[in-house]
Amino acid sequence: MATDREQSFLALVRQNDVRLRRICRVYGRESDAQEDLYQEILLQLWRSLPSFAGASSADTWLYRVALNTALAHARRRSRHLETSLDDKWDREDTAPAIDDAGERIDAAERLEQLYAAIDRLNDVDKMLVTMYLDDRSYREMADVIGISENHVGVKLNRIKKALARWLAEETV
Repeated sequence: MATDREQSFLALVRQNDVRLRRICRVYGRESDAQEDLYQEILLQLWRSLPSFAGASSADTWLYRVALNTALAHARRRSRHLETSLDDKWDREDTAPAIDDAGERIDAAERLEQLYAAIDRLNDVDKMLVTMYLDDRSYREMADVIGISENHVGVKLNRIKKALARWLAEETV
């Protein structure tokens, strides 16, 4: 029999599964890395649940934990690669069905290009894009990142321009 804490946790994960998987998609290159990150996020959410005091919304808290875990994961992955080598678009859950297989492949390629462009962003910008793709309000983004709503708007405008430029370079 599940405790109240376990039931609350399971409900929170179910309600935010698409959001968590989107974060993993932004921060994990391959599906194995995405799944590892997903598991790591779930573990951190479970460990952090007792410290959630309700000062912010559950969504804001979840974003903070998930994004901070993703950032730490990405930094570890980056350090590992360096030492070993020395050196409002993703709408899968609401996208209309595409009948033509060629169009599906085209859409998948465009989505891959988008994620490759997002991967070029710095950590904070990736966080903002992830929340933007999840239709979070500027207020929620500002609360999670710790900047003003106005600054969120400015940063998102710059991010969109950079992504559009990089995607245009891909198609040339």
